[in-house]
Amino acid sequence: MPKQARLSGIKSLFPYTLEEAAEVSGVSLRTIRNWVADGLHIMDGARPTLIRGDALRDYIKKQRTSRKVKTEPDSFYCVRCRMATKAAEGMADCTIEGRRAKLTAICERCETIVSKPIAQRIIPEIAKKLDLTIERREATLKG
Repeated sequence: MPKQARLSGIKSLFPYTLEEAAEVSGVSLRTIRNWVADGLHIMDGARPTLIRGDALRDYIKKQRTSRKVKTEPDSFYCVRCRMATKAAEGMADCTIEGRRAKLTAICERCETIVSKPIAQRIIPEIAKKLDLTIERREATLKG
C-alpha cells in the first residue's frame, strides 16, 4: 500500500462501495472504515454503504492539508518529533553545491539530524538567526 492515498482515478460523481473506494484510492478497507468513523461522508440509506467520489477526494485533501507543518526559514521539520523544531544551540551547517543549498542541524528536542533545502538568496537572513558553517562544493559529473 502507498504511504499516501491516490487522488487520480477518483471520479467525482461516481458512487463507490467501501471496497471500491479502498481500491481506487490505494488504501486498505480498514483505512476507509476508519475514515467513515472519523467523518467521511457516506450516502444516506444506501445498502451497500456508498461513498461519492467527490466526498472521498475532499476528505483526502482535507487530511493532507491538516498534516502540513509550516516552518520558518531558521527552523526544521523533525520526522521523529513530528513537529517544527529549532536547531540545537542555534547552530547549523549550510552546504552549497552548484545552485542548490541545504541546511543541516540537530533537533533541539530529540537530537536527530534534520535537514531541508533552502534558496541561496535567504542564506544571509538565516545567518542572522543561526550560527552557520557554510561549505561550498564544486558540482561534478559522476561517471
